Amino acid sequence: MNQIRPGPLQSSRSAAPVRDGLEADLQIMARLEGMPLPTTMEMARLFNVSPTTAFRMLTRLRQNGMLRLVDRVRLPEAACHGIVDLRTRLASAGDLRRLEDRLAGDPHVSLAAAVTGKHSYRITLIHATAAEANAWFKAILTEPAVIDGTLRFCRPILERHHYAKALVGEGPG
Repeated sequence: MNQIRPGPLQSSRSAAPVRDGLEADLQIMARLEGMPLPTTMEMARLFNVSPTTAFRMLTRLRQNGMLRLVDRVRLPEAACHGIVDLRTRLASAGDLRRLEDRLAGDPHVSLAAAVTGKHSYRITLIHATAAEANAWFKAILTEPAVIDGTLRFCRPILERHHYAKALVGEGPG
């Protein structure tokens, strides 16, 4: 497949330099992040490429999992956001795998990360109410791999996903 990659805006569409690999896709994503998903024609104008090339770019980004539709919803006022720090035992890899599988399959978990320091995992979650979040937290503490943990409630100020800009060294603006 011919993978023409956009370069700086130029007067001739055929003069755009060809780039390859993940870095080029991240450069594309860095320019798209924070914007509504462009149509093929908008993409062609943005990157100064033909509509066919723009369509191929969008298709490749979707196939690689870099683009997907995400609906923003206004959450109910009672929606509860929380941050959980868990300290785990290092004795059983099977127990840790089970915990990670549980977190990966849990629809309430928006981020789970293995971290260094006093706690082994940091989890961000959302529940309909604080009572549900407390019940979830008590249940996760019963996992064999978990020693103890803390649950803190929070109010998100913003949520954005600027991973491409972060990886290519651009600010989020």
